Amino acid sequence: MIVWGKKSKMALLGSEGSKPCPVCEKERPFNLMLQYTVHHIWYVFKWVSGKQYGTACEVCQRGDKLDAKAVESKLQKSPIPFGDRWGWAFLAGLIAIAAVFGALDDSSRSTSRETYLAAPRAGDRYIVNLASLLQAPQSKYMYGVLRVRAVHPDSVEFDAPTFFYSSASGPSKDMRAGKLDEPGYFSEKPIVLSRDQIARIHQEHAIHSIDRF
Repeated sequence: MIVWGKKSKMALLGSEGSKPCPVCEKERPFNLMLQYTVHHIWYVFKWVSGKQYGTACEVCQRGDKLDAKAVESKLQKSPIPFGDRWGWAFLAGLIAIAAVFGALDDSSRSTSRETYLAAPRAGDRYIVNLASLLQAPQSKYMYGVLRVRAVHPDSVEFDAPTFFYSSASGPSKDMRAGKLDEPGYFSEKPIVLSRDQIARIHQEHAIHSIDRF
């Protein structure tokens, strides 16, 4: 669940001296103030969505708005804390890192898939959208594990799964959990695919991955 929100904050930036206050109708000390709004995701990834500088009477808190650029040109550093200004950058960095690792994983999986397709071995496990092999599939996505039983010159014989998933994560979890060795996971009757059929479903991107143990 994504937790997000916003909060208004106030910063006191120092005294602006004394001058007549039109509200109090007296000479009053004034302070330089900054009011800004911070949005956040999970209270950590923050960014500033608005800010307003102004002077305010110490007594009635009324005053005048000031131009942000004019005020900030005289400040030595930003009065807004670093975490409020740049917290979003950490989220952007995490997304970028995840994207890089995802790309590397896809590249590695693609390289392995091409290698194993060129020289299949008994025991190789293909995660395949088996809907691509059926004339009238029950669903557009029917992912399951095809385990190589035997390799022939023009075809490959597979153990066929007895049930399917709507995404490739289902068969992947089954492999990690060791469920493929459980009785009944595969049908007793194998299926045989020609090399041309395997090439076709590969071109259709129906083969998600191939694992070799």
